[in-house]
Amino acid sequence: MNRVRKILVPVNFSDDSANGLKYAAALAEETQAELVVLHVTQKEEAQSFLNFLAMMEGWPMLNTPTAIPLDRLVREKALDLYRFIDNVVRNPGKLKIRRRVALGPEEEKILGIAREENIDLVVLGVRNESFLTNLMARAKFSKIISRLPCPVLLKPAFGRP
Repeated sequence: MNRVRKILVPVNFSDDSANGLKYAAALAEETQAELVVLHVTQKEEAQSFLNFLAMMEGWPMLNTPTAIPLDRLVREKALDLYRFIDNVVRNPGKLKIRRRVALGPEEEKILGIAREENIDLVVLGVRNESFLTNLMARAKFSKIISRLPCPVLLKPAFGRP
């Protein structure tokens, strides 16, 4: 069996992705693998992010600029990613963690990073929910999984209905 040297964990800051990140971090610590934590954001988030900033800074909503620079959105998401990792991973200093933020379609970015980084394993956190919800989520995952150049570990959440 080949040694796992790099583990990719896509995160969206949800409890499910936190669960996947915890598992991947423990696995990376055990195998001494590098952990690549990826957050993919969309251009559409720029407007909702701008509306959030306007509300936080007390701007009148009618005078809100129509677009936010994408580099600012990516920087903010990178800060969110650093905070997320610090809150989820027990000892982030003990691991070799590389943080990546990408802008674009989630599926394509995950596939691109997996190939670019020569990833050996992808860890995805998934929900334990009803059969129908699970079936729809699996359809989304199967599109990504079938195209990835490496094995995928689906880490289900425990303690949920």
